[in-house]
Amino acid sequence: MYRHQKNEQDPTALAALTKGFANNPAEKVRQEMQIIAQSMQELPFYRQDISCYCPNFILFEQQWLGTLLTPWTMSVLVLPGPEQVWPAREIGDKITLQLPYKALTFTVSGIEAIPHYLSCSLQSPLHTALTQQQGEQLCNDCLRMLLSLPSKQDTPDQNRRNIFRSMLK
Repeated sequence: MYRHQKNEQDPTALAALTKGFANNPAEKVRQEMQIIAQSMQELPFYRQDISCYCPNFILFEQQWLGTLLTPWTMSVLVLPGPEQVWPAREIGDKITLQLPYKALTFTVSGIEAIPHYLSCSLQSPLHTALTQQQGEQLCNDCLRMLLSLPSKQDTPDQNRRNIFRSMLK
């Protein structure tokens, strides 16, 4: 299923540095996941009514950030951007990245055609009531949300003393 070139000293480590994608990798990711989906169809959590969907990635801090819907999961992915070179990491390692919305913990992953990427599951397995259209909309919305600044609006204390106290700070 998930294939990657292994390092002889450590069978779970990637063998080489990973060069970045000059162009948006969304279509390549979608195509590769469609290939993987063929081998997963017999699994009990596989949704026959859901197709692979991957909206265009967004270049964020020189890395490609995107979302992915497959018949078994919805995830956030990070791939190296143009002119980026990622060092070899062990498959399965965890990396926490601070995005504008919040910090997310990603897992180092790899497949044959994309030997090094980071993935963070948003929903796995997929909810049984989720339709293809809802899944695609959720992917699009999640991608926008990840790059949005959180808005926290505290309810002000209208007590007169607090108003003056806040003015003195």
